[in-house]
Amino acid sequence: MDCWARRALRDWRVWALAFTIQVPGVRALVRYAPWPAFVLPAAIAISILTYAASLHGPLVPWLRRWGSRPLAMAGTLCVIAAINLFAYPQADGLKLQGRGSDEDNALIEVADRLVTGHRPIYVATYLGNAPSAGVGWALLVAPLAITRTYALLTPLSLAVLVWIVRRAGGGDSGAALALLLPITSPAFWELSVTGSDLFAIGVLFAALTACAWRSRRWRFGEFVGVAALVVVAATTRVAFAGVTACLSIFMWRRKRPGALMVAAATAAVVAAEMWFWWPDREGATPLYLIAKLVRLLDEFGITVAIVAAISSAVWASTQLDEDIATWWRGMWCLLVVPLAVISIGVLAALGWGVADWQAAGYLEVAVAPLAAYVGMSSRPS
Repeated sequence: MDCWARRALRDWRVWALAFTIQVPGVRALVRYAPWPAFVLPAAIAISILTYAASLHGPLVPWLRRWGSRPLAMAGTLCVIAAINLFAYPQADGLKLQGRGSDEDNALIEVADRLVTGHRPIYVATYLGNAPSAGVGWALLVAPLAITRTYALLTPLSLAVLVWIVRRAGGGDSGAALALLLPITSPAFWELSVTGSDLFAIGVLFAALTACAWRSRRWRFGEFVGVAALVVVAATTRVAFAGVTACLSIFMWRRKRPGALMVAAATAAVVAAEMWFWWPDREGATPLYLIAKLVRLLDEFGITVAIVAAISSAVWASTQLDEDIATWWRGMWCLLVVPLAVISIGVLAALGWGVADWQAAGYLEVAVAPLAAYVGMSSRPS
């Protein structure tokens, strides 16, 4: 075995990538691929080899050259956008038959109601599911919803991820990895063409982490902008308010006024949502996720998820240093550990039926921070 392959197999990042990026695609491979018993292990093996070669092997100089060519990077993003613009209407059209994914319809409906001046009363989708996104996130996505360009949500988010990694100092190879790594999973494409916002939420958390890391004092406009991002991030899903609260712990030693602002903004969002939605917490409001998870996981599963979230927050907060890469690694840990526990718990509740394991897609939220971390930690010294 070549030296680079031995180094790669000892690199925990390779295995973290394989778990975080490939597990969300397991359901798609089992459900749609011919001979899944053969295709699934082959796909995982190929992905591990690709990540190993990208971090330690022959793809390293190629990534550096590719990342140094803006036209090549822009062209790749345009191809991804073109695929989405073509495939999304096909997938969305399945709703006429009562099939497909309704996650996009839920977010678009809320955004439309907000923009047209109606109360954001949550209405069930055509599949009878309640929307899970909050008002802040729906407002951010509203420009795409009202212009009927929602298909660009994931490609634009991927472009933002590449931009923040390059701006943070990830260099050519870091930017190239930020673009390459997410698209190696079947889940990226499945969730992208069906209009899921999970990858975009991950990019939002990666961007918010980069803002929180900045060492210099924020100007007033930056302070307001970060506060707005916190509000949006805390309303993406009701459980993610805990992630923004943990981000304030990350910031405590480095920037206490900012940490207090993040904590206060998170508390205000939680209080507002609880006050506004609590009378109908088990109905068509974002809080229905709490009741849904309790039904699926029972009290023991919820307890395990909470313990996992607290443990990951404690571990992550002790691993931070002056390098932004460690902050993205911490954000990945904050997301991936409780999401994995919940996802596996839901799989167990389904009787381990992988073909129906929609919760596998939850891990897609953690892909963007991990890709940002790997891109930064792989930059030339």
